[in-house]
Amino acid sequence: MTEPATGPPEQRTYAGRVRVTSPLTSAPAHVRRSVRQEIDESTGIGEIYMRSLVRSQLRAALTVALTLVLSVGALPLTFLFFDTVTRFRVLGVPAPWLILGVLVYPGLFLLGWVYVRQAERAERDFAELVEPEHLDRP
Repeated sequence: MTEPATGPPEQRTYAGRVRVTSPLTSAPAHVRRSVRQEIDESTGIGEIYMRSLVRSQLRAALTVALTLVLSVGALPLTFLFFDTVTRFRVLGVPAPWLILGVLVYPGLFLLGWVYVRQAERAERDFAELVEPEHLDRP
């Protein structure tokens, strides 16, 4: 480069025109990257995709856990505050024993089934996002 011109503005001489450009103008306009590349390279977008998957599975787990706490966890309080339930008998067996020994297990099975179904759906949606062409494979 040339030395900067000194003196009053009307007496300055310039060696030539200087063009100032941004380094981004020579870069490609738009680079399309796949979701898989974003995840593999741990870019910001890839981290967002992974966080989204983990968040959806966490939401499913918390929903099932909250349902379990509110249903099975509330049974001791029900037995404590409602004497009619504790006095009720079926074939000589107290109702709390039947509820806790028999009726709780189908509910637990159902909660487990719902959780697995939600987690698999989240994983399937994520797999379709990462590899949309995997559905066309035999």
